[in-house]
Amino acid sequence: MKKIISSTLAVVALGLAANSVMASDFTDDVNDLKASITAIENQLDSMDVDYNKVSVEGGLNRTQELRALEAQYKDLKTEFNIAHSAI
Repeated sequence: MKKIISSTLAVVALGLAANSVMASDFTDDVNDLKASITAIENQLDSMDVDYNKVSVEGGLNRTQELRALEAQYKDLKTEFNIAHSAI
């Protein structure tokens, strides 16, 4: 009986640790994307390029927020590539 309880506790502890790591990875991904978006916006501003400023609305779940940030980054990257090729 003691082996079952200790095994169960070990599985629960491992599950909690894995969940914590996944939450940390998500936060890192969001922060990395936000930093990349800010960098591209600053570069476009320094190049005097007009671009569509979009902000991600609150209330999205984690996956929706990440996808919205990825779409915003992709759009800004496209604007940068167009402006850079025009130079």
